[in-house]
Amino acid sequence: MKVFNVRDVPAGVDAALAVVENPRHRHMLKNYRRHALLEVSGLWEDILVPEMIVDDPVYRLTERGRTLVCDGMDEVRAFYAGITGSGGNVFGALEEEVAVSDYGVFIEAIFAQVVRGTDPVLADEGVDPDGTYQVSHRFASAWPYRDGRLVGEFIYDDTGSWHVDEVEPAALVSPAGARAALAPYLEQSPLSEIEEGLKLFAG
Repeated sequence: MKVFNVRDVPAGVDAALAVVENPRHRHMLKNYRRHALLEVSGLWEDILVPEMIVDDPVYRLTERGRTLVCDGMDEVRAFYAGITGSGGNVFGALEEEVAVSDYGVFIEAIFAQVVRGTDPVLADEGVDPDGTYQVSHRFASAWPYRDGRLVGEFIYDDTGSWHVDEVEPAALVSPAGARAALAPYLEQSPLSEIEEGLKLFAG
């Protein structure tokens, strides 16, 4: 069984960047890469700057039959503050396919998060509260862009694919540990690169 490794967060988008040549498409992929690294690093406020995202983003996040809609910057900001404040921002793909078009970025992935047995996500799973578990499931998502900036995230969960597996305690990575591990990758995706890419959409 594959266990989530936080250093694999940029792997899917890096594979796409290795083959995509269209400059505008590459800019959107680079935006997505920086966004993902910032989110898992807990640096969500840097996602919500004008160079990265539109002023009025909309997120539609579907998980286990429930949909959360964040309409506008205030609600999106509250969403990020909530997951980071609870330490729930350390997650990523075990497998990820990333595609891009003029519309935006598309993802199909097996998503995973390693948590303690006491985590609320395991409340109905009958697990050992002293154990460590990987929760995984499939999802597809679309990230539309407008003039090079993210418009929103539309995430559609495959409810029937949810799986819980016990893993070694060493697989659990703290938010601070994730930030440290991803720092070298984030250095490869500076805001200046995003600013330069926006020039492709000017005029």
